[in-house]
Amino acid sequence: MKDSLTNYDREFEEIVGNLADTVQDMSDPVAIATMLYTIAEEKKNGNLVIRDINAKFDNILEGLKDISTRLDDLESKVEVPSRGDTTFEISDRDREILSYVTSNRRVCADDIQEKFQYRGRNAASARLSKLFRENLVEKVYVGRKVYYQRRIPD
Repeated sequence: MKDSLTNYDREFEEIVGNLADTVQDMSDPVAIATMLYTIAEEKKNGNLVIRDINAKFDNILEGLKDISTRLDDLESKVEVPSRGDTTFEISDRDREILSYVTSNRRVCADDIQEKFQYRGRNAASARLSKLFRENLVEKVYVGRKVYYQRRIPD
């Protein structure tokens, strides 16, 4: 630890020189101009570093936007499972509900009623039951409450 402090002291002394000499040089306009130039160069170098960091953040942001767009595309293409030899389609509202269930991990009829502004809980419950019958969601019982979550394919 003491060696590193000694190294810092030595490096500081090399850069700044004797502080008394520096204070004496403050009256010399050339010394002041040299210090101002050095400060301006350091600021310029710092700004270049910040610009490079911002450019890297911009690249990361573009990548995240691309990932988000691709994720939205995937969510809109909910895989429709087959029943035997025939396939079946689900409605747009059921796709929206399925997407909501996926994004929230598990939901109950009250959540669906609130999110999709159904007047009663029965309509929301019927939608979830339909998705359950079509093997798209599974039921999880917690006390007297029934939650639905995405069914994991076998």
